[in-house]
Amino acid sequence: GPAALAVLSDAGGGTQYTARAAAARVLSARIAVGTRLPAHATALGRVLLALPEAHAAGYALVDEELEAGLRSLAVPVHDRAGHVVAAVDVALHAARRTARACVTDILPPLRETAAHIETDLRVASRFRPVPLT
Repeated sequence: GPAALAVLSDAGGGTQYTARAAAARVLSARIAVGTRLPAHATALGRVLLALPEAHAAGYALVDEELEAGLRSLAVPVHDRAGHVVAAVDVALHAARRTARACVTDILPPLRETAAHIETDLRVASRFRPVPLT
């Protein structure tokens, strides 16, 4: 299913999609880069808001709330100081996997992806932008 990277926007009230990768179109939800959605309604937003349940589990699973038949799993992306700065998710048809199977099958590679992004962020933070003259 499609995967996305998002950050909080609108003073924490919304989720803004900053990157997206989609396989074949399998969902009717067409979420383009730049799209903003209410943070509480998405798995990405729940991770970014550090809602207690998502914070304790280290992920958020949203089941058919944004769209019927759509299940979404998200994990946080941390900066060097350990603050949640973004989140990544995978969306899929609810019929393809149970919620339990999502956690079993998709959560480990999703966490691995977040870890790679965190490594890239750490590397990038070591460099300062060169001022243009």
